[in-house]
Amino acid sequence: MPSLPFLGLGSEQHLREIGDALPEGLFTTDAEGFVTFWNRQAERITGWSREEALGQRCSILAGDAVHGCACGVGPLRCGLAERVRIAKCCTIRTKDGREKLIVKSAVSILSADGVPIGALESFTDVEAADGIARLQPGPRREPGEGDFLGMVGREPAMTDLYRMIELVARSDATVMILGESGSGKEMVAAAVHRSSRRAGGPFVRVSCSALNENLLESELFGHVKGAFTGALKDRRGRFQEAHGGTLLLDEIGDISPVVQVKLLRVIEQREIERVGDSQPIKVDVRLVCATHRDLRQLVTEGRFRADLYFRLAVFPVRVPALRDHPEDLTLLAERFLARTPPPGGRPRGLTAEALCALRAYPWPGNVRELQNVIEYAALQAGDGDVGLSHLPVEIREGPPCPEDSGPVEAGARDERRELLEALGRTGWNRTKAAESLGVSRVTLWKRMKRHGVAPPGSPEKAN
Repeated sequence: MPSLPFLGLGSEQHLREIGDALPEGLFTTDAEGFVTFWNRQAERITGWSREEALGQRCSILAGDAVHGCACGVGPLRCGLAERVRIAKCCTIRTKDGREKLIVKSAVSILSADGVPIGALESFTDVEAADGIARLQPGPRREPGEGDFLGMVGREPAMTDLYRMIELVARSDATVMILGESGSGKEMVAAAVHRSSRRAGGPFVRVSCSALNENLLESELFGHVKGAFTGALKDRRGRFQEAHGGTLLLDEIGDISPVVQVKLLRVIEQREIERVGDSQPIKVDVRLVCATHRDLRQLVTEGRFRADLYFRLAVFPVRVPALRDHPEDLTLLAERFLARTPPPGGRPRGLTAEALCALRAYPWPGNVRELQNVIEYAALQAGDGDVGLSHLPVEIREGPPCPEDSGPVEAGARDERRELLEALGRTGWNRTKAAESLGVSRVTLWKRMKRHGVAPPGSPEKAN
């Protein structure tokens, strides 16, 4: 079985020293998938020593990438006909049987005459604390406080989303954000960027549905003077503008077959060609895509390239619809209301009747629709609290609130219990309790008044 020098890159000892100095796990295989090199980080991450791994098939990692030998390309020969680099998140199984999430890359290795002779693969333990510290640009708010990089929500559907964002932000893997219109996909993309090592670079957004095929191609890749009628000067494309940062392709499912082919080439080669120019330009961009469409169905219908889909959907992230985390509705409504202060400047809130109507509404337009409704109702309310009469007719004429039970009463009991727990944890410090609930002190005070909550032994009586 060939040892490491089959790569033709130097002596085995020299390459072992280089490989062991790397912070990522690294191994090589021959064309049959047998391990020929295994560095120290690979030992630490997998639990398999170098002596145990050498000569074994890479299927010893046996996670969800078992058929891809941890490289995600099927049996290794699948990617060896040409030099292919693949980055993907997947799980592996360590020597002691634990599953571990990694981000890994694989590149096939060809001989001088183009014959496949092996593969080089690297992988990072994304849950390792040293990896977090190395890649994370600054302090993060912990999920569960109500706010996370501009997003609001404490229900499990949202805290799971925060966890996925933090997870993928530690790598440069391509992200596919899925979700209904108005659910906040662009905010998720921005959060991925702000949590990543590229946070200091540009965050550039392109709406693929807003431009026709020719304009989108120029928008993405740029053009040279005279490339088409109206091209009066050279123009940089969005890929160049996003160099060193993140590019969001919003509504990626709307791009034409021609643009799909060119985008596939960019992903594979990491370089672009401006319209009217044949000179390739290297780009370093983290790609994030968003869509409300079912891309798998589009692939089945032949309207979206399968090879492009699988390169874009390396790490899918699904944004929950508002109906999937209904208990966050009050928190969201209060936050939106706080952004529209009344002319007189007096803090205001939502009446119980208004909250009941908001909770009973199905919200087909998700969080964006809720934001628009609160802005409308705030204008209607003027200086006062937002009541039922201030809401749009389709919401206020919805199902009536039950007198003895229902969303408001059940929600009120939960809110009062949550309020008492927060105050108890903080020794009845209202500032700290408000922070733990993700609300302002004014909102906390209003909730205390609404639920008749006062500090123990206090003569204050709240009605």
